[in-house]
Amino acid sequence: MTFQSDQKYIAEMLSHKGAKFIIPPYQRPYKWGIDECETLWNDIINAFRENEGRKNEYFLGSIIAFSNPNFKNKFQIIDGQQRITTFTLLFRAFYECFETEKKKEDYPREFGSCVWEYVNNKGLEFTERHLQSEVATDREKENLSQILSEKIDEKFLEEDNKKIKNNRSPYVQNYLYFLEKLHSFKHDQSNSWGEFCDFVLEQNLFVLFVVCDSQESAMTIFNTLNSRGMPLSNADVLKGYLYKHYKEQGNIDGFIDQWSEIETNIESVESNKDVGLDFLFLQYMHIIRAINKDFNTTTIKFLDFFTSKDESKKIGNKKIQIWGSSQKWLYKDETMPFIALLADFWLRPQYYLCGKSLYYMNVLSIFQNKGWKSFVSCLVWKYKELLFQKNIDKNAISQSFEAALLELLQKISLLFLRLEATSNKIDQLVFKLNANLLNNEAITKEIDEIPYPSFETFIENMWENRANKAKYILYLYAYVYDDFSQPIDVADLQVEHILPKRWQNANFNGWDEESHKEYLEQIGNKILLPSASNLACLENFFAQKKKEYVDSANSHLKEVQDLAKLPQNDWRKEDIDKRNKDIYTRLKSFFIGNM
Repeated sequence: MTFQSDQKYIAEMLSHKGAKFIIPPYQRPYKWGIDECETLWNDIINAFRENEGRKNEYFLGSIIAFSNPNFKNKFQIIDGQQRITTFTLLFRAFYECFETEKKKEDYPREFGSCVWEYVNNKGLEFTERHLQSEVATDREKENLSQILSEKIDEKFLEEDNKKIKNNRSPYVQNYLYFLEKLHSFKHDQSNSWGEFCDFVLEQNLFVLFVVCDSQESAMTIFNTLNSRGMPLSNADVLKGYLYKHYKEQGNIDGFIDQWSEIETNIESVESNKDVGLDFLFLQYMHIIRAINKDFNTTTIKFLDFFTSKDESKKIGNKKIQIWGSSQKWLYKDETMPFIALLADFWLRPQYYLCGKSLYYMNVLSIFQNKGWKSFVSCLVWKYKELLFQKNIDKNAISQSFEAALLELLQKISLLFLRLEATSNKIDQLVFKLNANLLNNEAITKEIDEIPYPSFETFIENMWENRANKAKYILYLYAYVYDDFSQPIDVADLQVEHILPKRWQNANFNGWDEESHKEYLEQIGNKILLPSASNLACLENFFAQKKKEYVDSANSHLKEVQDLAKLPQNDWRKEDIDKRNKDIYTRLKSFFIGNM
């Protein structure tokens, strides 16, 4: 590994003669927004104010690049593209401040040469830009090109300004942010304007510029250095390996299109919080391990898994099998199409599933531990031919998934009921289920049955005042009560105490403060209601609450409707006792009776 590390002043680095800073296509797109630009701006301003006599230097972070010796001064940016791009926009804004005044100063040339190539006796070559992005979409390339042109089209800025803020180009909005900040500084602090320009241009703001002799060396180094930018994810590093492979195979354009489509799909789902490329490759690793009957729960980083040159790896005192390099899974033709399919399934399970299979997924989605997801990903792999079909048959897919999803839901929920749903326990269970599923063995083979807790233990465990625990059990019970016949939207549901939570200093129907305390948090005294209905019920007694249960926005909750039909107007101890037993019995039938 060969690399050179130098302290470079940002203006000096960007204006280096003949320099090209290339954002390669395997990088992530430019993502800095106003918040990051504001942080950078405030850092520069604070450094300027604290820099008496311009003797202090301010460190901006590291830039890691790969430069092929055959192409001098062409740098592929591995880490630091957010800073390089943002400073280019800042210097373009500086240039605009002077260009509009038409003053004969050196500043336009000095700032301009950080953006464009400067040729002696000719001036700035506006078509020769130092920054080049190969990862940006065609639309964003056009936006960047407009900003880095000699004269920015005012109509272009007006059109962009009409767009919804979140949909505006980050190149445009960040450039305009800096332009506004510079105009304000120049107006409000005119006496310091020239000094501020000199501060930015001279030896005050510097980066650690690391240039490596190979792409692999650069990727190895970047993760060891502190960076204030947006570091590459593990999936981004894998993207580099894949990029190199497909380039050697002569199919680089196809790979770039596939990767971009997956990223676009992920970003298109606004409610998505969990599905990213790291998640998808982690799931793929679990699938490969399951195929190879590897259910060791020792943590393996998926980046090591896919890139290790060894067939086994020692972690602690254990030697575990690595199936990445030896089987070349990463470079199989089916890998990227499957990752795309897996992404779409996790982003839109309702597009592939219906009926009970979808409802089982709904319940699993609020389970506190997410280790169960690898089993569902294994199901996607097992039945991928069904999911790959052009005309999706949801009924066929759901029938294929149903029994396995039920088995998964039963087993991890039993661990939950027994207060044994630790990460290790879930991993032990799910990894064995995965291996059995993908080797066409009975799912429960060699997996000990998880006993259903006694009624006393059940009531004691549910007594603990944990909102998420009660909500999960009540959500599962709502489905069980109605035999999974219709969907239930969990998004706005809250736990409602049928017996009011606040003791109101009145003895009635056998209730007193002591018995109120004893029964209040029992599972039989809790149901799910939409937040608005829950607020309307608040501290009302049962007679008033029954009216709200009928009018509830979630009127399809069958048990809520049945409670509203009860003839009595009081909620008594015996009602809670009975409901405790009903919940226990119905859940036991669901867990044990269907097994």
